[in-house]
Amino acid sequence: MTQEHVYKITFGILFLIFMLIRIYYAKNIKGNVKLRTEGGKREKFLVFLVSIGMMIIPMIWMFSGLFRTTDIGLPNYARTAGVIAAVLSLWLFYEVHRTLGKNWSPILEIREGHTLTKEGPYKRIRHPMYTQIWIWVIAQFLISSNWTVSLGGLVPWALLYFIRVPYEEKMMEEEFGEEYLKYMKETGRILPKF
Repeated sequence: MTQEHVYKITFGILFLIFMLIRIYYAKNIKGNVKLRTEGGKREKFLVFLVSIGMMIIPMIWMFSGLFRTTDIGLPNYARTAGVIAAVLSLWLFYEVHRTLGKNWSPILEIREGHTLTKEGPYKRIRHPMYTQIWIWVIAQFLISSNWTVSLGGLVPWALLYFIRVPYEEKMMEEEFGEEYLKYMKETGRILPKF
């Protein structure tokens, strides 16, 4: 077995853990009444692009040699750092889902009984799920050591992030008013504010 196979298998295991966390928490929100959805087709299209870049393209990389011509050749220490970053990312992913509970949604929604979460990872960061995804796409870049896989995850995620966040913060402000404005002053968007 080559080192490349080890990195592909490792990424596959980490990706499987990512999916299991998401599936578990997605089941918990079924049946929640949606009071407001923001973005409609735009939001669904952006999520679709991210799915291709963070799921389909890495799967093609893992199970074929299709992207061999765009290999970067990063040293093992960089790829190992990617594995460590992915593990950190998965821990944060789990903590964010656990803390949000029924407030979590894959698209911009306000659900019945929605509350403003300010504990756990949300104590100092408004969008720790986005922090987690930034860490994940960087880890995807380092582990794959491949431009196609790297840009395939980074570009659609950056597009979704920079388009979505202003809408999300406006929606949260409209829903929670002064409480959210105060929360914004006390927290960083994706990096902790102390």
